[in-house]
Amino acid sequence: MKASVLVSAWNTLVQHLNFDFTRPTARTWQVIALGWVLHRGPATVTGIIRAAGGLACRHWTVYHKFFYRTAWSLDDLWVRLAQTVIHPMIVEAGQRDARTGEPVVDLHIDDTTTGRYGRHVAYAGWYKDASCNGPAYRGTVIHWAHNWIVAAVTLRLPGWPLMRWALPVMTALYRKRPDCTAEHPFRTRQQMAATMVRQAAKALPAVRWRVCADGQYATHDMVKGLPETATLVSRIRRDAALYEQPSGKRRPGCRRGPVPRKGRRLPAPKALATRTAGWKTIEFQSQGRTRQRQVLGITCLWPHVCGHRPVRVVIVRDPSGRQKDDYFFCTDATVDDAEIVQRAMDRWGVEEVIQEAKQQMGFESTRGWCSRTVRRQAPLALILVTLVKAWYAKAALQDRQLLPQAPPWNQDKAHPSFADMLSALRWVLVRHRISANSGLTRKDRKFLEAVAYVLCRAA
Repeated sequence: MKASVLVSAWNTLVQHLNFDFTRPTARTWQVIALGWVLHRGPATVTGIIRAAGGLACRHWTVYHKFFYRTAWSLDDLWVRLAQTVIHPMIVEAGQRDARTGEPVVDLHIDDTTTGRYGRHVAYAGWYKDASCNGPAYRGTVIHWAHNWIVAAVTLRLPGWPLMRWALPVMTALYRKRPDCTAEHPFRTRQQMAATMVRQAAKALPAVRWRVCADGQYATHDMVKGLPETATLVSRIRRDAALYEQPSGKRRPGCRRGPVPRKGRRLPAPKALATRTAGWKTIEFQSQGRTRQRQVLGITCLWPHVCGHRPVRVVIVRDPSGRQKDDYFFCTDATVDDAEIVQRAMDRWGVEEVIQEAKQQMGFESTRGWCSRTVRRQAPLALILVTLVKAWYAKAALQDRQLLPQAPPWNQDKAHPSFADMLSALRWVLVRHRISANSGLTRKDRKFLEAVAYVLCRAA
């Protein structure tokens, strides 16, 4: 396929977001998007406009002002991304709710820290980095950083069997109490996560949302804040206070007073795991492989978190005994146990997205320090991750040359990594700029193509 067609497909995705900018700002956005994907190293504005080359024809201050002065809304940008880029992919995935027939999609939520330097960086503080704990670090790392909450849509697309596509759809910056104002009051991470789910549901009202989050989001604020079109799967405490569902009758000998809203107390999940009866074997997909686990499911009440709505609690056991038991719950008690386990295992996609954004797109290496730049610059790295994946999902099926070649030491490689996707886009953009009518000889063009290939692979 011609490079001009592939470049046109990329430009179309970028221009989907133009409607949230003024006409001059939209031109600036297109240059920044191009320079960002071409640039390697820290995501500085100077490096981005240098990577864009002659296309960054305006004064350099224009591109700096794009982040701290220009009038545009990041929330509107996320909504536009969900409606114009992610929603068509949700429909293409073809997953439907059995009862309503509406499209169904998984939404995974997690938070991460991005290290920063300087006391005057807005909203920075001391945060725990859970990904940097272990013997090599002599304990848990606490560093000066920002704390971002990331929500990613997870899809399985036709033409990509067993491959999980995780696409960032929204992000929010957590602020400590001293950084909050009357305009932006303090909210916990759980309250912010519930707000993000409501915003996503408002942007795509015809979609059923299957939310999955880590155990720290299994709180009353999170469950209470979910919209009607969303259900939650998360970890449950091993010592959670569980109760049977109410019988709808008063206790024997009791003729007055309200009907009890919960039944008798059940053993804690850790005690339930000692049962020998009721276990069944299921299969699910994890990292492209089919795995087997034994599960024990029970429908009950967890009043402390979910009030008096029935939940489904699932205990997952590794038959080989190499992994410890896992404990999950779902706010929809009608969901099958195998689906709950699959949704919990797919949550790893948001972890991969965070790693990709940090290592490849400079999510952690932005240099802005003022309030507006901090809130705007880093999230653009996540937006570009979604755009790169959306472009590659179609382009690679149309042009097989974009698929990665399996190296000699990994002949079993069947699916591209995000680094492969980004390298393919860089290669197409560079090849397009080396015009076939530039007057170069065939030998010169081959040499420039080889140089461009090496540079694009240094992602």
